[in-house]
Amino acid sequence: MKKLLGKGPRMLILSFTLIIVILSIIFSFHVNTNYDMTQYLPSDSETKEGLSVLDETFGNHGMIELMITEKSMNEIYLIKQDLLQVEAVMDIIWIDSYADISDPSLINPQLIDQYYDNENALLEIIFYEDGYDLEVEEGIEAIKDKLSGVDFYMRGEPINNIEARNIAEGEIVSLILIILPVCLLVLIFASMSWIEPFIVLLVLGIGVLVNLGTNAFLPNVSFITLTIASALQLAISLDYSLFFIHRYYEFKDQGEDTLSSVNLAFKKSLPVISASALTTMVGFLALLFMRYRIGQDIGIVLSKGILLSYLSVIFLLPILIVVFNPLLEKTRHKHFMFHLGGLKKIFIKLKYILPIILLVLLVSGIYLQGKTTYLFGTNEYAGDESTVAIDDAFISETYGSYQRITILLEDSDKTSELSLIQTLIAKENIIKIEALYTSIDPSTPESLIPRQLLESYQQGDYTRMTLYTDLVEENEEMFLFNSDLEDMIDEEYSDYYILGVISSTSEIRDTVLEDTPVIMVISVGLIFLVILIVFRNIAVPILLLLVIQTAIWFNMGLLALNDREVVYIGYLVVLALQLGATIDYAMLYASRYIEARLHQTKEEALYQALKKASIPIMISGLVLASAGFIEMLFSDIMVVSDIGLLIGRGALFSIIMVLFFLPSLMYVFDKLLIKKRKS
Repeated sequence: MKKLLGKGPRMLILSFTLIIVILSIIFSFHVNTNYDMTQYLPSDSETKEGLSVLDETFGNHGMIELMITEKSMNEIYLIKQDLLQVEAVMDIIWIDSYADISDPSLINPQLIDQYYDNENALLEIIFYEDGYDLEVEEGIEAIKDKLSGVDFYMRGEPINNIEARNIAEGEIVSLILIILPVCLLVLIFASMSWIEPFIVLLVLGIGVLVNLGTNAFLPNVSFITLTIASALQLAISLDYSLFFIHRYYEFKDQGEDTLSSVNLAFKKSLPVISASALTTMVGFLALLFMRYRIGQDIGIVLSKGILLSYLSVIFLLPILIVVFNPLLEKTRHKHFMFHLGGLKKIFIKLKYILPIILLVLLVSGIYLQGKTTYLFGTNEYAGDESTVAIDDAFISETYGSYQRITILLEDSDKTSELSLIQTLIAKENIIKIEALYTSIDPSTPESLIPRQLLESYQQGDYTRMTLYTDLVEENEEMFLFNSDLEDMIDEEYSDYYILGVISSTSEIRDTVLEDTPVIMVISVGLIFLVILIVFRNIAVPILLLLVIQTAIWFNMGLLALNDREVVYIGYLVVLALQLGATIDYAMLYASRYIEARLHQTKEEALYQALKKASIPIMISGLVLASAGFIEMLFSDIMVVSDIGLLIGRGALFSIIMVLFFLPSLMYVFDKLLIKKRKS
């Protein structure tokens, strides 16, 4: 470190950092964002295989429903012809697609009710590209321009995708702008110099910017990851700076000069900072083992971010402290934060009671966690007051709500298809079925079926059937419906695909439920190994993991008491994040206790550990909790809001467990910790 603090190396590192930051800002505008959660299903996923077959046969086309109000049939027909001129539009389905509207009295009343009710016309607009393609968004904007002056409402998957895109793009910046003042406020209270918070935020901000820029080298990044990554990286890595700068002040106050203080602080804090960064990265890297590859997406981006923040702290922070040392000294002030060393007597007096309370909390958390209910889809992006929600409500009021399910049947024949249709019609929750033999009289000879109609239901080896169900909310009834549907099709066909929100959500659920025990075992196992290597004592990782896992399970268990459903992917992410990020607090306390214990009594070691570790633990935990609660309160994306709630509450629980239960626990098991350490 002494060599890097020389004037020449300092200027070289600062110049290199400036170049990297400029390039990262440029690259950040070229990050590919993905909004399609089905892309993260395993490669052998039936949904992915089915979408591939659909694309190769009938084509995977985005579709929206457009309701136009207070217009006559003839006016709607003219509007439809105008909308067909939009480049992205492939077709528009309305009454005139099936009948001559010149004489409405001759049209089947059921057909009219389906598309025209009390001067409210419902048009189905089909696009050339799938619902996630940007050309579809351009097409929808062109449709809106053509409907200027007309009262209309839209709904459909492409509309939801556009909303998700708009929300995510706005939130990436807005969440950071909200979190930064909170971080600054906490750091001002925690600092010993007025300029210190700005140096810390500058160092961590560089890590965040470089992480965002290097995302451009990934094939794509999910909108969920982009929304949470920057704020969480900033909050999680804050303690690395705090660990270093608090050590620096210790040596500075002991009379060491600036260079010596920085060098000694580097030597003393590097093992803890490295171990903290490594445990956090390991927690995120455990997500790489998920079969549902959104975990890989989040794991890679956040672990990369932690690594970059770590490198910023160990290379850039020491240099900036040396460069700005005159300002740091001029703006020194008294510490506003208080340490918890004064609680020493209480922890010693309750040394046996607190571990029992911890055990009760652990058992309660495990029990309650089993009672928690989760959501597995991520389709609800906007709030009830959004245009998307209002439009959907207006259309549903007239035409109802439903989900589409596409079924692709391989090597189908007329007998099997008719038998399946009869079985499905009798199934509760199915509103209607669109198939070849529901569009024509089944007795019609195939030679008399119009070619265009036949090709709309049969392509290559596959026959297409579309079901409409009134199950629009994710719940156990929906999953049972999907299971029953598979059983009914199994009776007639051996090879088929079921596509739609219901089937993909069911597959996501099955996949992530299989992933959960894998993630838990890998993350706990790897973090256990890291702590064991750092402390060289098997009792230390057992005690530290026990404390943090209690905080995690109790955090998750509270969801059952609050009767709140959360998106399951958020739960999985927080499992890895809370363990990997907040184990740092326990490691910092343990390292301070063991360091003091080698030369002092266990009573004095408990006091010294609380005195020196409680402030950085509280600061780091409060910033992480603030980041989580800000995401919960200000994000309109349900999964991001859920992750924010669990992170915010989890950080607070981890602080409480480490500062109020770990001291007594280490005091009671002191002989196990220190004897082995001395040997």
